[in-house]
Amino acid sequence: MVARWMAAVAALAALAAAETVVVKREGARVMKAPRFFGEPCKVTVASGQKVSLLERSNGWARLAAPGDGRCWLHETAWTDRKAGELVGNPATASQRDIELAGRGFSEAEEKHFRSTNPDLAPDFAIIDAYVTRSSETPADELARFLSAGQLGGGK
Repeated sequence: MVARWMAAVAALAALAAAETVVVKREGARVMKAPRFFGEPCKVTVASGQKVSLLERSNGWARLAAPGDGRCWLHETAWTDRKAGELVGNPATASQRDIELAGRGFSEAEEKHFRSTNPDLAPDFAIIDAYVTRSSETPADELARFLSAGQLGGGK
């Protein structure tokens, strides 16, 4: 009985200390291990949902909730920054920073470009909606790709 009580207190303390982030991608894959292929967790997350992290490791985060510490989510599926916040260190760049860099923009440059090209607003809306709502490649499809390309070191 005492052991259960102590475990419950420890779990509550971990949740209280857990970092909270917001899922930014619909259909993000929650995995049983910190990798893109393999067995997914039975829990799901939705765009805009707040999740609690227990730890971060090589671009992955172990979720306190949902998943009770048994599931992992890749950092490309969540954000811990305010929308549009830029970072100076590429190692800590957000997915948004990467998306903008792929377009050849910083946040300020894109804001300026959008304001000086209002006729492109419908096009940007389509791209923004796609990035937000597009789901990740299914795990079995990714596994077939890795296998066909002999990638992943046979794991």
